[in-house]
Amino acid sequence: MTKITQKQLIESLKQLKEIKPRKEWAVSLRSQILAEKQVASTFVELKVPTKQEQSIGIKDIFSAVFFQRKLAYSFAALAFIIVGLVGFAQYTVPGDLLFSVKKMSEQSEAALIGQTGLRQNVVALNSRINELVQVAKDGRKANIPSAIDEINANVSTLTKTLKDNTSNDPATIKEIAASLKVLASVPGTDLSENSDVKDLYQTVVGSQIADLQKTTLTEEQKTTLSEVEDLYKQEKYADALEKILLINK
Repeated sequence: MTKITQKQLIESLKQLKEIKPRKEWAVSLRSQILAEKQVASTFVELKVPTKQEQSIGIKDIFSAVFFQRKLAYSFAALAFIIVGLVGFAQYTVPGDLLFSVKKMSEQSEAALIGQTGLRQNVVALNSRINELVQVAKDGRKANIPSAIDEINANVSTLTKTLKDNTSNDPATIKEIAASLKVLASVPGTDLSENSDVKDLYQTVVGSQIADLQKTTLTEEQKTTLSEVEDLYKQEKYADALEKILLINK
């Protein structure tokens, strides 16, 4: 075997240092290295979650499900309470704690069935008068002022509605007249001279007179109508209404 001297070895190393790879080989090698890095990165991103991470994910799912159920139960309980309050409120009268709930329930029901403003006011007046009758009958003196205030407020609204509507249904007017007759019969609560109630009396009686004047009447009814007209001129509207109801029997 040929023996290589130290000098020859140094010369050979210098020659190797000067050797450069071909350009095509360098590009190919670079592409291969980048592809290997991309694959390695994909494996890193798709790594299998640890048991601790899996545990946290399961806890999050159970927490979300539990929260949704808790929220559903809360809504169900709230709905049950509201329904109970509305049901109980139906038996209240003015002056009771839940009476406002009863009024809101009445308004909601009227809106659902499409009642007109006039019809809604007439129904409300009947309810308020019946409540006053009940309060007076039960001797609940503390509730009477509240019942009267409710009637006055309703009467004022109803009167305005009647005046704004020039073509009122005769049957509706007769129903209002009958309600006013009931109101006048409540013992110890004569509201015939109350300004709001008196205004409603005047509106109803005036409308009834105009309607009766267009109707074919018997001689007896014509005589009663003449008396009604005189009472109307004297502003004795409650008395005039009593006679009108006799004609309409």
